[in-house]
Amino acid sequence: MATAGRAVKKSVTIEPSVLERLSRQRRANLSATVNESLRLLAALDAQRSLVEEWEAEHGAFTDEELRPFLETVLRAETDAELRQSSERAG
Repeated sequence: MATAGRAVKKSVTIEPSVLERLSRQRRANLSATVNESLRLLAALDAQRSLVEEWEAEHGAFTDEELRPFLETVLRAETDAELRQSSERAG
């Protein structure tokens, strides 16, 4: 995996139960897995900041405005759980 700039080495502690739930491919390259996860978290943080800025100016989102987002999140979580179940079974 190519990195933008110089990589920073850090020591991390990972719970054994978390490692056990990862696919063999993800465990084989933990650096790539951690980087992918951190990119996703950084994107979530950026989105959270945008939402907070918007809400500060316009007020909180209504339930009706949030409904499509929540349905998408629930669908994604269900799909991820099904994938994990099939990986464990296979």
